[in-house]
Amino acid sequence: METLTIPFDTGRVVILGDLHLDSYDRLAVDPIAVLGLEFALQTADALILAGDLINGPASNWSKVFDNLAQHILPEKVYAFPGNHDYYNGSLGDDPLLEREAAKAGAHFVQERVLRHGTTRFLCCTLWTDFDLLGDQQTAMSVAQQLMRDYSRIVRPAPRSLLIDDNPVGWIPQPWIKPEDVLMVHQDHCDWLGNALSQSHHVNDTGQTVVVTHHGPHPDVAGAIDALTPSFHSDLSDLIADYQPDSWFFGHSHRRLRARIEGTDIRNVSIGYA
Repeated sequence: METLTIPFDTGRVVILGDLHLDSYDRLAVDPIAVLGLEFALQTADALILAGDLINGPASNWSKVFDNLAQHILPEKVYAFPGNHDYYNGSLGDDPLLEREAAKAGAHFVQERVLRHGTTRFLCCTLWTDFDLLGDQQTAMSVAQQLMRDYSRIVRPAPRSLLIDDNPVGWIPQPWIKPEDVLMVHQDHCDWLGNALSQSHHVNDTGQTVVVTHHGPHPDVAGAIDALTPSFHSDLSDLIADYQPDSWFFGHSHRRLRARIEGTDIRNVSIGYA
């Protein structure tokens, strides 16, 4: 399991979701300055970005790192994608996003464990299992009809059509379907369960923090309707089994908080300008 260590200085880590830099760029404003977050970033050991940095394609991530560089050193930035980061690209764009982060001197942390002092952060996009209301098939149908993801993100090109993770010429791929997202969700949940089951690097005295893009529990989903299962799951069993200290997530832009089985769950979305 790949692990990165965040150098410890101030002991502060900032976690933000849904920067949506393009929405601020359209108004020619800096989201960090507008929201008064300059000091928080300047004094942080790390900034963890929990997805939706900017609308894709992957090459747009360079704009985000350029913007943040005026507030925090690139090597202190740890980022993983949300659904918007795959727009105008493919669900298999993680290697391209990782390349953009590396070019900027930042870190790509999809399915990564970060260690900072006595705390470990477990990071992944998560996606959704569409089962929040107990009717998975209906929820998948609603998502297909109403979520822009399914007309903005294509399926990954077959490996035989790729050279160094780049498509060979223009080879149209079909739009993703909810079944594709469900497969990624299952992979991320398997990874997360495995990571949570591993012994903490400082044993019983350490804290465990989960950071995802999509939401993990109905109590922090806000008003639930037919579309909510498209971006929110009920991972009560996982939370009860491992009881992480905290779980931070984004996507919904609903600044809600709840304590479930001793786990402090919070939405950390910035949201659109």
